[in-house]
Amino acid sequence: MPRDPHASLVYRGALVGSLRRDGHLRSSRVAAALLNVPRETFVPGVPLDEVYRPSEAIVTKRVDGQCISSASAPEVIALMLEQLDARPGDRVLEIGAGTGYNAALLAHIVGARGHVVTVDLDEDLVSGARAHLAEAGYGRVNVIQGDGALGSPAPQAYDRIMLTVASADIAPAWREQLARPHGRLVMPLALRGLQRCVAFAVDAADQDCLVSSSPRNCSFITLRGLLGTDAPPVPLDRDTAWVLSGDDTARPPLAPERITELLSKPLRAAPTGVSTSLDELRHGLHLWLVAQSVDVYALWTADRLPDLFGLAERAGAHGTLCLVDADDESLALLAWADESARAGELCVVCPTGGEAAADRLHALVQQWVTAGRPGDAEAEIRAYPRTADRPTAKDEAAIDRRWTRFILSWRPRVTMI
Repeated sequence: MPRDPHASLVYRGALVGSLRRDGHLRSSRVAAALLNVPRETFVPGVPLDEVYRPSEAIVTKRVDGQCISSASAPEVIALMLEQLDARPGDRVLEIGAGTGYNAALLAHIVGARGHVVTVDLDEDLVSGARAHLAEAGYGRVNVIQGDGALGSPAPQAYDRIMLTVASADIAPAWREQLARPHGRLVMPLALRGLQRCVAFAVDAADQDCLVSSSPRNCSFITLRGLLGTDAPPVPLDRDTAWVLSGDDTARPPLAPERITELLSKPLRAAPTGVSTSLDELRHGLHLWLVAQSVDVYALWTADRLPDLFGLAERAGAHGTLCLVDADDESLALLAWADESARAGELCVVCPTGGEAAADRLHALVQQWVTAGRPGDAEAEIRAYPRTADRPTAKDEAAIDRRWTRFILSWRPRVTMI
């Protein structure tokens, strides 16, 4: 199908206007890049109205039915570029070349004095990205085939490093290759079954520490290769009707058959006395719970469970948060008192004999309220090398990975009078 350059410009202008109205786009540098780089060059064959939908991610490669590469939605790209805050003349490393579109945007932002290196694991993705970038006029981008966990060593450190794939850890190479003291690392960080897009800056007081505030909800394909160690969701029965997900371990705290047995028992509900909204749950309570306890998991099934999340993109799937107590072999679920409302009072649901887990889950929800119901906007994440052995304070939570200790804390909410 022949291209219509005028139509493309109209779509790009409309996209930038939409992103500005929705608050995803603020800076003139990012806006200029989105206006100048034709996204359709990087996803050939896709109709323009789909190419420029703000919330539309486009799958570009599947293996055995699983998506392993995609072109991220423009609103997500804009958000991450704003977080990255790349400047003309910057040296930028991107982990996850994909189609090459994001690298082209970066190249436009840093200009002729800057330098962009993008890395991908697969030869076909690398060759495709090179071809797309050359066609769009950004052939100066250096596209490298390699494992993203190793970064791309260079004589000069990178002012900015950006991941367009989710990782549960910060690779030592990214720390080593990030410039000090002004460097910034933007990444989708996988935190025990959920992802948050964070912008890490070097801490002025401790240059071994990377600090980020106001993490944003996101969903990315996970990093593959040396650091692609996230455990897959664990099916709890043969037909995978029950699936427990958490990214810390390949094995659930109880045997799958025992969890299935507990979930098959009659369930009883107890009110928490805590009312909230779906938005506050997704962007506040969820992160709080998984950070406070390693025993909190997401539990999915086709039916028979309370549906806490109500995700439109997972039609037919019910999802909730589940606390599994291995010592007492008990579990408890979080649910809405009125599921049809997707808001209001929360209750704790457990099978007979699950009182220990129910009490723990109820206490965690109450602690969230006592702490001021902190949301993601109040969260600060500090990332230390594991060798630093950084202890946690009373009001902090720690999530340990192979290379990194993530320390989470929440600032008190400011109430306007």
